[in-house]
Amino acid sequence: MTRPSTMRKMADEFAELLGMVPVSVQGGDLTFARGELRSTLSIWKDRFDRSVFGWMVRTYDTALRDRMEGFGGMSIRIDHPTPPDGANPTNIPPAAGYPWPVAGTPLAPEAAAAVTEYGPVSLRFVRDRHDLGLLLLADAHVHRDRVRSFAPTNNEPARIAQAILLARHSGDQDLERAAVVKLRDRGEEPVAPWPDYLFRQAVADWAKQYSKATGVDLSDLAKLKRKRPEYPAIPEPHGS
Repeated sequence: MTRPSTMRKMADEFAELLGMVPVSVQGGDLTFARGELRSTLSIWKDRFDRSVFGWMVRTYDTALRDRMEGFGGMSIRIDHPTPPDGANPTNIPPAAGYPWPVAGTPLAPEAAAAVTEYGPVSLRFVRDRHDLGLLLLADAHVHRDRVRSFAPTNNEPARIAQAILLARHSGDQDLERAAVVKLRDRGEEPVAPWPDYLFRQAVADWAKQYSKATGVDLSDLAKLKRKRPEYPAIPEPHGS
């Protein structure tokens, strides 16, 4: 009989600590289902120090996941504090800080405590598809229940394009309205570190790629690359 790998034993221990049953386990990836969303908790070894590991959660829209796979899915990353507390949230991936179990031994107490404290709130961080869109639109990391979403400023144009894509695919006019308002507000700003590359132009470039991958019409966003752009109309408020 083949003995389970250390990673599989860790995945089983994670599931037990979480008190939640994953719909699938592949290596160190435990995936959980909730309505229109899926959340994957990923366990990974540090590239440079193989004696330590980390874990993080990504929540994504199920309907668009496969078509957006080349862009990391339609997802948001959820980070938790790792030892030492206060690790820089701009790390990609977040810092590893837990000792890798040796010879099938259980997780270290600090690792088990972190999974118990931060795992469930990370997996439930995103409330629904609309909330996912709002998190994509956020100007900065959003903090809830001692964990936070990962929203770096250097990918804001991509996240706005994703939010509009999500809104149009799901018929969420309130989300699209919020996204277009932000787009109009930020459109003429330069994108660091390129002073001649405007926010709206970056959105246009991402929209063109997303539309090709998904078949969702973002042609109006692609036109924002022009010197004299015409911004998308702001949808009427819901229920008006």
